[in-house]
Amino acid sequence: MKKKLALTSVAFLTAITLAGCSTGETVATTPAGDITKDELYDAMKASIGETVLQRLILIDVLNDKIGDNKLEAETEAELLTTIEQYGGEETFNYILSQSGFANKEEYQDVLYLNKLIEAAVRAETTFTDEEVEAYYEAYQPQINVQHILVADEATAVDLINQINEGADFAELAKANSTDTATAENGGETGLFGAGEMVAAFEEAAYSLEVGEVTQTPVATEYGYHIIKMIEKTEKGTLEEERENIETVMMDEKLADNDYLTSVMSTIVQAANVEIKDEDLAAAIDQFLPAKETSSSDATSEATTSEAASSEAKSATSESAN
Repeated sequence: MKKKLALTSVAFLTAITLAGCSTGETVATTPAGDITKDELYDAMKASIGETVLQRLILIDVLNDKIGDNKLEAETEAELLTTIEQYGGEETFNYILSQSGFANKEEYQDVLYLNKLIEAAVRAETTFTDEEVEAYYEAYQPQINVQHILVADEATAVDLINQINEGADFAELAKANSTDTATAENGGETGLFGAGEMVAAFEEAAYSLEVGEVTQTPVATEYGYHIIKMIEKTEKGTLEEERENIETVMMDEKLADNDYLTSVMSTIVQAANVEIKDEDLAAAIDQFLPAKETSSSDATSEATTSEAASSEAKSATSESAN
């Protein structure tokens, strides 16, 4: 079974854009009084200001670093395709609202920034010959299997017995497998490589020889599997596999949040971004070196902590009396 992929927005990509310049102009009236643009701006700034500012800074910094690119056009094309896949803007906008997006423009900004980040990470990431060679040694080529998924172990054991007695694996998959994505195809998964399936399934599959069937049910979060190996691709030479290996290595880097943050930190720090508004000064702190605490600050904090501890003990003692 394929690993579950959770599509989550990075924290700095989920806020709506702040209103323009603040003024005293009234935006709403209530029995208790007027709400001005100043009040609206201040409230939005306090709740999502750092989030939005971070997004805008990253887009500017990455645009400057990457230079001319086709990512905006790619983003727009992908947005239109996605809207079409959902059957039109009405359904698409509903899905966006349920996912925390204010509108399609915000979603498009998020999509564009994700593409910028990926492009920047690819440009900043290289692999040494030693790294590629080490990966090659552990690299396993793609395989293709059939599988039958059922809800309980007893049923799986019974199906294994039927297969051992000569029953056709594909027909049993069509009749019994609860994996609707593969059942109609006789349980065939198609080619997949290491890291693409849940661990227990993958480990059992790779242990088989062509034509061999697992003799005990393989338990995963989805249920119980019977697996049959039908194809093993040959592992080529290092040079033959290099492109595939580097693609897999890059995909792993792009899926590593710590690595992404590290690359973005290097880029943001090199850009020497200066935030003028003190209220929003922490917008890019996660990409900056941790602020060191001075010895005087540390002494002050320790003294304050001791005083607080003493007060707490005193209060506890008085309460007991």
